[in-house]
Amino acid sequence: MKILLVSALYAPNGVGGAERVVQSLAEAMVGAGHQVTVVSTAPQQGTCSDWVSGVKVYYVGLRNIYWPSWDKENPKVLKPLWHALDTYNIWMAREVAYILEIEEPDLMHTNTLGGFSTIIWQVAKQRGLPLVHTIHDYYLLCPRGIMFRNGENCKTQCPECRLYGLLRRRFSNLVDVVVGVSRFSLERHLEFGYFATTPNKSVLFNSYEVGAAAPSSDTQYTRFLPIRFGYLGRLLPLKGLEELLESVRRLPEGSWSLDVAGRGYATYERYLQAKYTTSAIRFLGFVEPKAFFRQIDVLVVPSVWHDPLPTVIIEACAHGVPVIGSSRGGIPELIEEQNTGFLFDPDHAGDLRAKMQRYIDEPAMIDNMRSACLKKAEDFLTENLLEQYLNLYDAAR
Repeated sequence: MKILLVSALYAPNGVGGAERVVQSLAEAMVGAGHQVTVVSTAPQQGTCSDWVSGVKVYYVGLRNIYWPSWDKENPKVLKPLWHALDTYNIWMAREVAYILEIEEPDLMHTNTLGGFSTIIWQVAKQRGLPLVHTIHDYYLLCPRGIMFRNGENCKTQCPECRLYGLLRRRFSNLVDVVVGVSRFSLERHLEFGYFATTPNKSVLFNSYEVGAAAPSSDTQYTRFLPIRFGYLGRLLPLKGLEELLESVRRLPEGSWSLDVAGRGYATYERYLQAKYTTSAIRFLGFVEPKAFFRQIDVLVVPSVWHDPLPTVIIEACAHGVPVIGSSRGGIPELIEEQNTGFLFDPDHAGDLRAKMQRYIDEPAMIDNMRSACLKKAEDFLTENLLEQYLNLYDAAR
C-alpha cells in the first residue's frame, strides 16, 4: 500500500509526542513492506525532500507570516492574521496537491494540521483518495490547539474559535475514518459537531517502545529516601508545573527530590528557576527520555488543561516508572489507579501532595508497581498500533 502521512512537524524539526508517534508509525509501515511518504512543514523556503530512516519526507516551507516557535513568544499582534491564513491556506494546499500528483498514494492519513489547514482534506477528496485523520490536539476546535484560556479549560468555543472553526467543522465531514488518541479527545470533537457524517470513529492510543534499555519486570531496587520525583515535558503554565512545585515544597524536607526536564519560553523558565531555588529541585533542560527515566522513581504529570493523551505516561510505563497524573483530558484512560500509579484532582487543594506523600510513606509501592507498568506498556507496542491502523485503512478504502 502507498500511504501519505501528513504531520505539521517531523524529524528533525519535531520533538513532541505526536511527532514521535507519527515517525514510529511511518517507520513501522516501511518495515512491514508498505511505501510511505510523509509531508511536513519546515522553516525554510520552498519544498525539498529527504530520506529519514527509510521514509521519504517532503519538507514544505511554511507559507505564512512567521514560523511558530515553542521556545520563544510568537508576535501577539500578528497571531490573528497567522490563524486566519491557517484556516484556508491555498498556498500550502497547492504544495500538497503537487506532492499527491507525484507520489500517487492509495490513501492520505493526516495528523497534526497546523500550517497546512483542513483545505488539504478537500485536495485529497478531489483526487478521490480515502482519508483518515488522527486527533492529537484541539486544532480543529481552537486556533491555539489547547482550548485553555486565562487559567481555565474552555467549556464552549468562544466566538473567535467558532469563527475559525466554521470551515474546519464543514471539512471534517470529508474524513472517512477519524481516530481519537483518547476517548476524551474524540468525544470532545463530536460534542461540537465535528465528523458528524464520518462513518468510522475509533480510539487508538499512541504507541511507544523503549527497546533494549527497558528494565526487566523482576528487577528489584532497594528504596531509600529521598523519593526521586520527575517531570518531563514542555515548561508551560497549562502543564501544571507550579502546582507540582508548590506541592513538592510542602513535603517533609529530605524525603524527596524533583527533576524537571524540558524547555519552554525563556521568560517562564527564568521565572520558575528564580522562584524555586531549593537544591532538591533541579531544572535539567532537555534530557533524553531514556536517561531521564533511569534517574527517577515516580513521574508526575500535573496538567491543568485537558491534555488529549500525554505520551510521556506511556514512556514511563515502558520504563517501569509509576505515574501520578491529573484527572484531566485523556490522562485517566492511561493510569490504572493503585496499580500503575495514582490520579489527583487539580481542583482539590492538597490532593497532589497527598499522592506524592503515599510514595514517601510506602516506598515499596514503587517496586510493586514496576511489573504492572511494564505489563501495561505491552498495550502500546507499535506493532499493535500498526495492525489497527492498517485495518482502518482497509475500512477507509
